[in-house]
Amino acid sequence: MHQFLIVSDIHGDRKILEQIIQKWSGQVDGIFYNGDSELAANDPVFDGVSTVIGNMDDDPDFVDARATTIDGITFFQTHGHLYDATVPGQWANLSEMDEAANEAGAEVVLFGHTHLEGAEVYDHKLFINPGSIRLPKGPHADLGGTYAVLTADDQHFVVTFYNRQQEPVPSLTVKVNRPL
Repeated sequence: MHQFLIVSDIHGDRKILEQIIQKWSGQVDGIFYNGDSELAANDPVFDGVSTVIGNMDDDPDFVDARATTIDGITFFQTHGHLYDATVPGQWANLSEMDEAANEAGAEVVLFGHTHLEGAEVYDHKLFINPGSIRLPKGPHADLGGTYAVLTADDQHFVVTFYNRQQEPVPSLTVKVNRPL
């Protein structure tokens, strides 16, 4: 079994990112930050963290997107703004990210930007948006923010969302079969 921490859109709230990373450090096989930190790319909080640039980040040392393989799982990671992720009234537009993920051979796609948490299977890939830990939107904004942990075994992916108090939100959990 492998676990991966996924956070996005802290919009300058470095303290909450530190707290989340500290809680999960040593318990997860990878940590992904999907943009809009408003921090420098070389900020020590990002040591050991896979990062990408968001539309509110101005440090050119962040990359636009990346493919990473950990424990046999290939992730495609982006913020989403460069792939037209926002669709008014919907969770997200996945088509452009899907094309890039196909080129990368990814099984899991990680993004942010919309501030709407969720996980769904699209074109045989698991797409995960952890939501925003600082500025949540949508029907679960009253949680005060969310991040996600992906648990993977040979047969399943389970995405568990956590609130700002770092408590799991069972009603948001998504479980899908592997391989997709």
